[in-house]
Amino acid sequence: MVLYFAYGSNMWQEQIKERCPDYLYLGKGILTGFRFIITTRGYANIIISEADKVHGLVYMLSEEDEASLDISEGVQNGSYRKETLPIEVEKATYSCLVYIDPIETEGCPKEEYINRINKGVADADLPTEYVEHYIRKFIPLQ
Repeated sequence: MVLYFAYGSNMWQEQIKERCPDYLYLGKGILTGFRFIITTRGYANIIISEADKVHGLVYMLSEEDEASLDISEGVQNGSYRKETLPIEVEKATYSCLVYIDPIETEGCPKEEYINRINKGVADADLPTEYVEHYIRKFIPLQ
C-alpha cells in the first residue's frame, strides 16, 4: 500500500474510482513549498515555490492501483515522474507519492481537462481562497 497525494483531476471521485478501484480516502492534505500550475502540456503540475502551498486529497492505494495510476499519468512515457513528498494531513505529516510533470512552464489547460479539474475541486471542497488564487488563474469555472 502507498499513500498518494492528488492535487489535480484525480481529486474527482468518479475518476479516481475508475483508475484506482481499491483506493481509500484518507483526508485533505497540504504540500508546503510548492505551487499549483497548468503546464504548456495542458495538465496540472506543481512547482517549487517556497512561499506557497498546494491543497489536495490523500488516498491509500494498493499496488495494483498504483500501477494503474502510473499508466493513466503517463509515467512510462515521461509525462509525469513519481516523487515522495511530505504531506500534512490534519496534525500529522506523511510521506506520499506525488506525480510531477517535468514541464514547469505555465500554459493553458486542454479543453477536456477543465471539466475534470472543476469536478475534482468540487469533490475535494478545497478552501475558496486557495481555489480563487491558484486554480482559477488557469481553470475557469464552468
